[in-house]
This record gives sequence, C-alpha cells and structure tokens, in this order.
Amino acid sequence: MRKWRGMALACSLALGCGGPLPEEDVQEGERSQASAPSEQGEGELGAMWERAEPGTARLVKDIFPPVLGPPWFGPFPESLTAFRGKLYFAANFEDGRRELWKSDGTSVGTVPVKKFPPLSGFSFPNSLTELTPRGSRLFFVVSDEEHGRELWVSDGSTGGTRLVKDIAPGSADASPFNLKLVGDTLLFLRVVPATPSTPERTELWKSDGTEAGTVRVKDLGPESSLIFSQTIVGDTLFFVLSDPEHGSELWKTDGTEAGTGLVRDIRPGADSSFPFHLTAVGPYVFFTVTTETNGSELWRSDGTPAGTVRVETLSPGPESFNPRLLGPIGNCLYLTLSDPSDHRLRLYKLKVDEAGGVSRRLVSTLPNPFADQPDSDPFITTFTVAGRKLFFAMAISSSGPAPRDAQLWVTDGTGSGTRLLHQPLSLFDEFGTTLHTLDDRVLFSGADDTRGLELWVSDGTVAGTRLLQELAPGGASSFPQAFTRVGTKLFFVANDAVHDGELWMLPLNR
Repeated sequence: MRKWRGMALACSLALGCGGPLPEEDVQEGERSQASAPSEQGEGELGAMWERAEPGTARLVKDIFPPVLGPPWFGPFPESLTAFRGKLYFAANFEDGRRELWKSDGTSVGTVPVKKFPPLSGFSFPNSLTELTPRGSRLFFVVSDEEHGRELWVSDGSTGGTRLVKDIAPGSADASPFNLKLVGDTLLFLRVVPATPSTPERTELWKSDGTEAGTVRVKDLGPESSLIFSQTIVGDTLFFVLSDPEHGSELWKTDGTEAGTGLVRDIRPGADSSFPFHLTAVGPYVFFTVTTETNGSELWRSDGTPAGTVRVETLSPGPESFNPRLLGPIGNCLYLTLSDPSDHRLRLYKLKVDEAGGVSRRLVSTLPNPFADQPDSDPFITTFTVAGRKLFFAMAISSSGPAPRDAQLWVTDGTGSGTRLLHQPLSLFDEFGTTLHTLDDRVLFSGADDTRGLELWVSDGTVAGTRLLQELAPGGASSFPQAFTRVGTKLFFVANDAVHDGELWMLPLNR
C-alpha cells in the first residue's frame, strides 16, 4: 500500500496543476477579479491530445413513440454505456416494457438485446437501470414477474443475458443500487425492508457475475442509508453513510468485510459532519464537512482514523459559505465559496503537497450582475476537466425554482486565464446543462438569442466557443445530453422537434 501511494502521488505531482507557471507570475489584481470575456487565446494546448474533428450529428434510430409532456420526462435512451466496442443502453417505455439495447451507430445495427414485458400490477421502480461493465460482462438491474427487482448480467447477446442471483427469493425485490466497479470487484448496495420485529437496514454486496460469487460483504447496520457522495481511491471506495449511532460520516470499503467500515466519526455520536464533495487526489480523499463551531471545513483522509484530519476552516462560525470542491487536475483542486454578504462566488486553487498539506490562494472573484437583487446567489451546477483546464457551469439563483442565469466558465488557475465563455446555458429548473470532455475541448448544451438549447463546443477561448450543430430548428431546443464516447463515435440523446428524446451519433474524424 505504501508503495502504491508513493507512485500515485509521484504521478500526480508530475502532472502538476495545469495553467501558466510559475504562480509568482500571477499578479495580485488578477487573483481578486475575473477577467472579462476576451477574444485572445490562451496558447495552444491541444497538441498534448489527439484531436478528433466532429462531423455531422445524425439520428441513429427512432425507437420511442411520441409522448406528451416536457422532453426531459422521457422516455428516451438511458444509462448509455460503452461495452465491447458498442453502445449499450436501457429503453424504458411508457407501457411498462423494459429493454436492453445495443448500437454500432447505424440504424440497422441498433437492436434490442433482451426484452422484459410489462409487469402486472404496480411496481416501482421497475425500469431497467445501472448498466455497469466489468470486463466481458455488463451488469444491470431490472424487474421481472418471477424474480422481482434483481441483478442481471449480459455478454451482449440475447442468450447470454441472464439473472445473476435471486437475492430476495421469489417475486420479492432485492433492488440492488449504486453499482460500482472498484478495482476488479463489482460492488452494490441493497436495502432490506423493515419487518414488525426488525428495522430497515442497508447491506453491501459484491458479484463476479455468478450465483455463487454474488455474496453479501457486510450488513451496514439498522436504519443505515447511503448519502450520495463517494469516490474511488485505488481499490477502495469511500462513501458517506448515515446511521443512528454515528450520523452521516465517512466510510470505506475494499470489497471485504474486514475492510468495510466507518473511517472516523468526525462529530462523535449521533451528530453528523455531513462529508460532501469527496474528491481523490493521489492517495488521499478530500472533502468538506460541517461543524457546529467552525461551520464549513476542508478535511483529508488516507483511509485511517489517524490520517483523517482537518486541513483548514473554510468559513468561521455556523454560517456556511456553500463550499464546492472541483477537479482534480494533477495534484491540485479547485474550491468555490459563495459569500452571502455580497452574492459573489470566489474561486480558489488548492495545491496538495506530498504529505497531503494544502496551500490555498484566491484565483478570482466571479462577477454577478444580479448581486444587488435578493435571492441571487451563485452556485456551481457541474464541471469537467479538459486540456488541463477546469470548465464549470455557474448558475445564479432566483426566488423561483429556475435560475436567473447560467454561464459557462473556464480557468487555468490564474486570474487572467479565468473567463466567461458562454451564456446562457440551460435556464430550465428540471433540465441542467451537462459538460462532456471531448479532448482539450468540451461539448455542452447552450443557447443564444435565436436558438434554444443546442449542441455547442468550446476550446476554452471565447473565439473557440461556438455552435456545433442546430438539431431542432426554428428556435426550439434539442436538449442534448448523456454524451458517451465509443471509439470514434460520440452518442448522445436529443430531441429535434420531430422526434422526441432519441439516440443520436456524432462521428469523430481523426
């Protein structure tokens, strides 16, 4: 373990944080205020990556019948996954049919692998979900009449698609969820319902795709529940679990009973520290917690109680500054803090040394044109790393569910290299813009004065941020989402105003 940690951190330090160096070249003024949008580039970083020029996106196949209602309600291809050189996805129809499909990017090569007929009576949820590859096997979860909701596996053929194990015998639901490949081990959780004599509990399981090799790893305790913040460091999954004895705290598992348990009860007893934004950097996991006396704090863990320590206090007192960890890029993290006194978001760069220590400096204070209005707090909705730069979406809240504004930003870790690239992104409260790393560029759904949400691309410069293709003409939105690359094909889901949410493919020409 020590050898792996040393190698991992050495690689991380070798990669560095990206962006112009040395840091001493950054002037103090650049650290306090973001630069305005500029047509000037940042230097060509694309030579480090093999670029693939996008062709013309096209509809792969019209699979779903038209439906009424917003396009993000579906049905549409779900759980898009690359497996054995093809795209696999779930098709869950309004009439209750659930089907596993595969596609090679052509209409004739887009076919169902396995069909599950509608269930009689009410069953929720009954959709086919959680497609997760492990070597030559693709795991997923689905319900059928005989077995209830259970774990299934496929080799990509109809005959090779089968139930793994009837964990909850008969038609009862085991309802596996949170499938994760950790090293070579497929882990998942299931909730055991309460009975008149026993409380509800969460169990950790693992599977190698055989009935005998699908076994319970550990009972995580009565009234335990997963909090969805987790990350993988090497062969260890760090996650947040809530239980009556410890509250919501940091846990870990390596897929064995002995290696599964609470890392540290940061707020001892039933009080919760609420670890959030778990992010791996080398051999460490960084995360934020909330304490009664110090408010928001940054913590670090190597997976041991003694090695789980506070790095620094982020906001003094009980008032939270809504911390968000972004990245990593090499041995660096980014941190955003929103200040309720001026409604602005501050972007910091955190550099991690070999001992896990962190040096923090302010990169930029992002402008907020609505700062003088109530309920106008900025927050990060999503981010991705491309070309050793951090691309992130920032939204400005409102008194209603939809944001006032949504913007695409990029940073290389300097004030001069932190810039607004495009606005608006999605202003819908039920559909958020997603960012997909193409190479040193990102794809995203953006809008402008004449078009709705369409397919855009950015290389991190204002001049290189442009509409890639308008799929729904006439000002309608195509809502591109769920980008998944398979070789030289990029699959995604979109609505072209003729077809509802369907599978599209963007060829990538080398």
